[in-house]
Amino acid sequence: MIKKIAIIGLVVIVVLAGGIGAGLLLGGRLNSAIRQGEPVDVPGPTSAVGEFTVNLADKEPHIARFSLTLEMTSVKALETLADPGWQSRLRNEVILTVKDRRFTALRSAEGLLELSQDLRTRLNMLLPPVKGTPPVKRILFTEFVLQ
Repeated sequence: MIKKIAIIGLVVIVVLAGGIGAGLLLGGRLNSAIRQGEPVDVPGPTSAVGEFTVNLADKEPHIARFSLTLEMTSVKALETLADPGWQSRLRNEVILTVKDRRFTALRSAEGLLELSQDLRTRLNMLLPPVKGTPPVKRILFTEFVLQ
């Protein structure tokens, strides 16, 4: 009985050690391959737009509750958002865009990515460009819950 437990324990230790060693070896190769590729995209200045609770376009009652932050292309673009009028327009545009979505579309990462891209496009059409560049670089969801 003790021999069986000792053998099982030894097998578990060998498997774990092999898995950790392989993970470190492959992880090191992947990290070095990533580092040698393109330069890291440095985050731009951000502005929290706030929390939203929006009814979705389903027949059944579903809501999306989320917090949204905008990553801007420059500090100058960020300064545009200081005007309360722009904040109201941004919030309105976000609500109108999300209200047209369905619960099933937002359950996947692909659905959220599509929503993020649509929001970025619509907000860039709404806000004035800064030196010919669209002001919104990324839409960041800091919280997202569907009910």
